[in-house]
Order: sequence, then structure tokens, then C-alpha cells
Amino acid sequence: MSNFNNEEILHVKKGDFEYLQFKKLNKYSDRLFHAITLRHGGVSSGEYNSLNFRVSGKHSKENVLKNLNIVCEKTNIDNEKIYKAKQAHTSNILILDNKNKEEYKFKNFNKDEYDGYITNTVGIGALVTVADCNCIVIYDPVNNVVANVHSGWKGTVAKIYENAINLMQKKYNSKMEDIIVCFGPSIRKCCFSSKENSFKERFTSIWKNESEYISYKEDRFFIDLVYVITRDLLELGIKEENIIDSKICTMCNSNDFFSNRASKKRNSDEFGTFALVTMLI
Repeated sequence: MSNFNNEEILHVKKGDFEYLQFKKLNKYSDRLFHAITLRHGGVSSGEYNSLNFRVSGKHSKENVLKNLNIVCEKTNIDNEKIYKAKQAHTSNILILDNKNKEEYKFKNFNKDEYDGYITNTVGIGALVTVADCNCIVIYDPVNNVVANVHSGWKGTVAKIYENAINLMQKKYNSKMEDIIVCFGPSIRKCCFSSKENSFKERFTSIWKNESEYISYKEDRFFIDLVYVITRDLLELGIKEENIIDSKICTMCNSNDFFSNRASKKRNSDEFGTFALVTMLI
């Protein structure tokens, strides 16, 4: 069993259930709870083994709800306070508050398309699911506002993380110098590759100086998504010391985290997802 403890990450194990936390965010643990689940300790089987949160595949929604209950029981969170819409690789951000939260309860499987959430309300737990995409916590400790963001390559090209930060700035008066941004496990440059020049151009048309984030090996190119997001964050005015990276590749560590590409490498069309949960407490 892997151990992901390092200077940035705390790896918590409670029996078979495991999750990660950012040490920088744990300085505010009296106000903010966050957890990134590993794939262990759930009830799912096959490609979804075992703590799966994906409801769009062939796996039963009933088992997903059982997995959510496991997470909530192990972390002392009320499962009635977990909220989620449908993820669709958009740049859409939902502001969750006491006025709209009921329709987005996890168990409702709401079909509205949002890939990020912002709240300044205590007791609202936002959940995003990932299987290679970036899961990002954006926290303003001064105004006590948190964003939970799912940013795959499509969301990255659409700069969903900038949408979240701009909303935090506009609605809650968040300041760039206060904001903390943390990257959870995701597919990294070592594994995120393609042969299609048209795909590469989706990135080079936005981020110039491609040699900074694209490398080549034989007939393939490899793209560093965390690098381009980080570059954007620095340009926005986020402090370098407030940008924290788990440095964990989901494909390299697919025994511990769900990975879409790892499943495809095994010639499977099915894959599970792990979760990032954030909640002001």
C-alpha cells in the first residue's frame, strides 16, 4: 500500500478507507474540511473497485451512495450536506448557498451542468469527481470562501479556475494575495500525451512558449496541465508560496486513484472516479 505523505500532503488511513489533505489547508482546519479520497475502502467492484463515485457508467447509483456514506461516516460529515451537479467538462461555476442547496443534494443526481462550486456558507459540502482531471481547492482564508473545481483538459482550456477566482473576487471581495490554490492528484506530463497536432494546437493557441510545457518522445508529445494553470495563477497575482501541488500522477498510481487512461490501457471502457470534498465548518 502506497504512502503519499510528504511536505505538502497528509495521507490519512482509517482502516481500508484513505484520503489526502493539504497541510497548508489544515492550518485552517477549524474552519475548512477537505479530503481527496483514494479508491480503497468502498463497496464497488470490477473497474469501479472500490470507492467509486461515478454515476454515469454501468455501476449502480446505490453503491455510489453507499460509498458516500462510508466517506461521511469516516470523516464525521453529514451525508445530507453533500452537494453536486452533473460534471460535463464545462467552465460553469455554481455558487452554493442556503437558497439553492436542496436541489443539488448528492442523492438527487442533479442534471444541471457545473464543474465547480463556490460557497461561503458553513455546512455546505461540495463534491467533485475525477479520474485523471485536476481537482483543485481554491480557498480564501480571510473571507472564508472556498471553491472546489474540476478542471480536465477542456476545463483548463476554458480556464474554469480563473472563472472561480474571478467570482470569488467579485462576489466575496477575495484578494489575489490571500488566495490559496491546491492541486490534487491528476494525470501528469509523464502520461498525458497524444499524437494529434490538432489537439496540441488547442493549447498552443492559448499558451505560447510551448517548450515550457510540451515535450516530445518519438512520435508523441506530452503536455503539463498543472504548469499552464500555475502560470495563469501567477499572472493573476496568486502568490507562488500559495500554490500547492500534490505532485501525484493518477495514471502512474492507478492502484490508488481511479484513472480513465489507465482503464483504457487495459482495454476497458469503464472507469471509476474518486472525490474531492470541501466544506466550511
